[in-house]
Amino acid sequence: MESCNLVQIMLKLKNNNHKAATFRNKLLWPFLVYASFTGFTFFLVVSLWNRFLENPTLTSLESSLYSVSNIPFPGVSLCNLNKISKKRAQEMAEYIVKKTGQNYTTIMSSFKFLGFLHDSNYDNSYNVDEIDEFQNILDSLQLKTTGLIRNLTTPCNDLLQLCRWKGHKVNCTNIFHMRLTFEGYCCVFNYVKNTSEWWMRRARDETLVLEYGSPGISNGLSVELNIDIDDYIYTMMSSTGVNVHIFIPSDYPDKSSGDLIENIADIGTENFLEIIPTTVRAVRDVMNYAVDKRECLFEVEQRTQFGLYSQSDCFVDCRVRSMMTLCECIPFTVPLSDDSTVCTLRDLPCLARYKSKWSSLVPDKWHEYNIKELEDALLCSKTCYPSCDSTLYRVSASAVQINNSRFSNSTSIHIFYRDRYHNLYKQDVVYYWFEILSNYGGVFGISLGVSLISIIECLIYSFKLLIGKYRL
Repeated sequence: MESCNLVQIMLKLKNNNHKAATFRNKLLWPFLVYASFTGFTFFLVVSLWNRFLENPTLTSLESSLYSVSNIPFPGVSLCNLNKISKKRAQEMAEYIVKKTGQNYTTIMSSFKFLGFLHDSNYDNSYNVDEIDEFQNILDSLQLKTTGLIRNLTTPCNDLLQLCRWKGHKVNCTNIFHMRLTFEGYCCVFNYVKNTSEWWMRRARDETLVLEYGSPGISNGLSVELNIDIDDYIYTMMSSTGVNVHIFIPSDYPDKSSGDLIENIADIGTENFLEIIPTTVRAVRDVMNYAVDKRECLFEVEQRTQFGLYSQSDCFVDCRVRSMMTLCECIPFTVPLSDDSTVCTLRDLPCLARYKSKWSSLVPDKWHEYNIKELEDALLCSKTCYPSCDSTLYRVSASAVQINNSRFSNSTSIHIFYRDRYHNLYKQDVVYYWFEILSNYGGVFGISLGVSLISIIECLIYSFKLLIGKYRL
């Protein structure tokens, strides 16, 4: 009898242990499912957030029918390939000879040294003593570099013979002004940056007005130029004619920044430059994100020595800082210098030494290049981000020869919009706050739904076990 009771007790204990194990297993799986989905949800949310932070903005095509009349006509500079006018050099040589008693022929041959300042041309074959002596003469007469070179440049009213703007004949001197570019003094149209050299020489009633264009050759800019080959003394290339620059009208015309397009218009040719613009606009919400994430700057967020921010002007700032550090002067071509900081003939060796460095910029992926390549280039990419709002211009150029002896010394240039419309791109944030909330809400909803089902199953099972226990 006692043995039977013992067996029953053992069976009862075994049965209770089995029920307890079953109860634990039934509770364990819902909690494991809940924990798994909670961890997966956390991982998914963190991954989505990190991905959003890495690329918070997106640039997409907003419209392919954006009218060109909504954007400024590009800035245009016409730079005579002859940097020193022979007639003007002769007049200046006569003045120097009269004041100093120097040899006329020697003074005329020394003017080529001033031409070197346009492109930092210098090598060891040049006589350093001659250069120093000529600079001493200029210093004794208080002839400053910038003013002297301007006086030796062919004036716009001699270079430009006929101008048409939007189909109307206009006085060339009313729309073109002699301004500084990276190539020296040029005749510039629709350049609206208020630099120091402009304010010092402008007439009282002259104001800078931004021009807007219309499509078609008849609505663009047409210019006829007189190229006087007999007036040539110094050129930076073995060619005759003019170098045409197309650039953003609010930026300093600078080649190294990448936003300026050059086209050589040879003597005796008719040139057609079709402008194809592309506009990018950023919504103000982009400003809420870090600059290194959106990779662009609004013009009011950072200033350059020229004023409001642009990537081109930022690159110029970067080069100017390097020039002042390495040569302690600024070339006259950059309108940020004064008489105390502008480079003279004595600085030619230093300018030539670092010429290649200042004309090359280190790419963004600079770590992929060797040390020698980095030394021969300038690192500005870490601070000079692209502009969030900008219009860039591409040029499709063609030229035909003018087979007419009457126009043998002439060059015609037509600059115009090719199409009525162009592409407008919009830079916007990938997700706004309500979209982020919606996306995360969906992720949380799925996880919470599965987790709640598991918890409810666990509670139902526990409730059933409790009811069964009390019934017993």
